[in-house]
Amino acid sequence: MFIKIHEPSEFQRFLLAAEQRLILNDHDDMKLSNYLRGMAGESLFYELIKDTDCIKLWDFHLKYRGSSQYDFLIWHQDTLLHFDIKNFTGHYKIINQQFVSERDYVHTDVTSQLNKAHYKLESFLKHQQMASKVISKIVFINPDFSLAAENIPQHVILPQQSQKVAEFISSIVPLPIHSTYAERMKMFHYSGAHYDRIHYYPFDSYTKGMRCDKCRKLMMQHQPKKRYVRCQHCQHRSDNKTAMIHLLNEMSLLKNDSLTTAEVSQWSGFSKATVRRLLQEICAKNGANKNRTYQLPEVL
Repeated sequence: MFIKIHEPSEFQRFLLAAEQRLILNDHDDMKLSNYLRGMAGESLFYELIKDTDCIKLWDFHLKYRGSSQYDFLIWHQDTLLHFDIKNFTGHYKIINQQFVSERDYVHTDVTSQLNKAHYKLESFLKHQQMASKVISKIVFINPDFSLAAENIPQHVILPQQSQKVAEFISSIVPLPIHSTYAERMKMFHYSGAHYDRIHYYPFDSYTKGMRCDKCRKLMMQHQPKKRYVRCQHCQHRSDNKTAMIHLLNEMSLLKNDSLTTAEVSQWSGFSKATVRRLLQEICAKNGANKNRTYQLPEVL
């Protein structure tokens, strides 16, 4: 059972909403690229273990004597397993304990980050009097990753070993104390959102359109006289209200303000009458007549 799963920060949700709608500045483009690559790897591992019974935390940010981030924490007997997921691709080798790509790019922080997080977690558990030893592993999850090394470090799990790791995790029997510890640890989680400030772009500079929640293309189109929209790329269907809520979330993040009927109609392709009916059903109203705007409630 997952006590905590990944939830994107407001900054990450903003970048996801802006994706494909305009050319991001270099900082935002790098942040989005790193986030998408990281999430793709973590999602692969999540799919392997999501149905297991053991107690788990996904994307835990520990605020203790500084900060540390943990992709997956899993309890087994008197041990807390820490898995750091890496979505590297291509051929790698190890030189002086550093992972070096075939293009000679040196990832200097892979092992050092793991060790720092490991020792921070040990110190935290001891301070909180949680009787758990820590085992930390790096999981190279992408099947297109290979490592040329005579001796694979003990803290490294290769792609071809990930299924066996998942099988082991599925065999873990949860204990009541595991849930107690996980809930206590969750109290020390922080989002880390204050490290990223959102740079808002002019609202009229975005490409309009509804995003498919399956393939993420901006190719969801309204079907006349139908109660659903269909993606022209992957053919995924979504009912009108669900698609509208998804669109309104993105528009609200990008505009950082309330929305008008005309704006939502232009972005969605729905008639103003249909948009007005859905907005009145979904949103809170501000103003009256031509000055009326709509705002999503916090829970959506």
